[in-house]
Amino acid sequence: MKVKDGITFRGKSWSYVMRVTDLKTGKSKPTWVSGFDTRESAELARDEARLAKRKRLYVPPTSRTVGEFLTTWLHEIHRPQLKVCSYESYEKLIRNYLVPGIGSIRLCDLKPSDIQRFYTETLSKPGVTGKPINPRTVQYAGAILKKSLKYAVEVEGVLPFNLATRVPLVRTNPKRFEVWTRTELDTFLEEAKSHRLSFFFRLSAYTGARRGELLALRWTDLEGKYINISKSRVALSRGVSESNTTKGGNGGKRRVKLDEVTLELFTAHRKRQLSERLAMGGSYTETGYVFTREDGLPVTLDHLTHLFRKLSVKAGLRVIRLHDLRHLHATELLRLGEPLHVVANRLGHKDAMVTATIYAHVTDEQAESASDTFAKGVRLAN
Repeated sequence: MKVKDGITFRGKSWSYVMRVTDLKTGKSKPTWVSGFDTRESAELARDEARLAKRKRLYVPPTSRTVGEFLTTWLHEIHRPQLKVCSYESYEKLIRNYLVPGIGSIRLCDLKPSDIQRFYTETLSKPGVTGKPINPRTVQYAGAILKKSLKYAVEVEGVLPFNLATRVPLVRTNPKRFEVWTRTELDTFLEEAKSHRLSFFFRLSAYTGARRGELLALRWTDLEGKYINISKSRVALSRGVSESNTTKGGNGGKRRVKLDEVTLELFTAHRKRQLSERLAMGGSYTETGYVFTREDGLPVTLDHLTHLFRKLSVKAGLRVIRLHDLRHLHATELLRLGEPLHVVANRLGHKDAMVTATIYAHVTDEQAESASDTFAKGVRLAN
């Protein structure tokens, strides 16, 4: 085998060789890097490696693939930092998209062009359900890749830089929420009034709390005129999980003040539940939850979603998502002039900028009237 300037042809591809110091022994030894289609590509890689070595940025190549790295990173490194539902979401995105897309590439051989190709090709294919893939899914997968490669660079030192930062994440169009008007909300609540779980929808619309947060609510969380939100029930592939904290700042805990009518409805709902308990007798299971089945066991997440749709249709209203009651709450507060940071705290957003981004269309509407509001205020002051 003839080697010239560190370049040779071995087997079916071109290779380069350079001496690299073993960090464990302190001794230098020849390191071969193979798999190049042409002599020119091998020379280019050799020159880049030599330059990185002089700058003390050189990372010896390994045989570990991107798929192997992602699996190890998620299961052994990052899992303790994730809630159960987040971990399951990460695992699905890695298994269904990242591993099939770029998992077979050696980590040391991964290039920004590979990541760009992954974004482009994934967007052009149907998702795992067979339907067109949502760009947000690809965006989330890219965010996971970016986070994992940051670990590869900063902690393991197996990459000289984070390649995912060189490729823009897939862009998505901001959502415009098709929420009900206050009149439509009143129509719905009137239709739902006779159902035993009608208070769930009232509380959702009047607090902006998430579905899982309300289903995790216990009677002990009611404190005077406030409800203390600190847990959330989430649906997983293996059943339902209840996390100790929910989203947002302050450790995921927040207090939400209730209006007088809602407090009265709380009392009425409690009386209804106690009546059901007496009627069920020994068949009743005391769980302490505010929202339960007739036998005291927790209500499933899907049941509330299906019930909301059913009652919406029955009321003759356009169908929206149950989660849109939360958006209705926030939208109305902002339109009525409630400060952004107050709305963010009520919704459980860690940063008011999250609220501002989600409800940009409302703040844009407010900006349109800002000049008239200021001029009117000055005239009144004079």
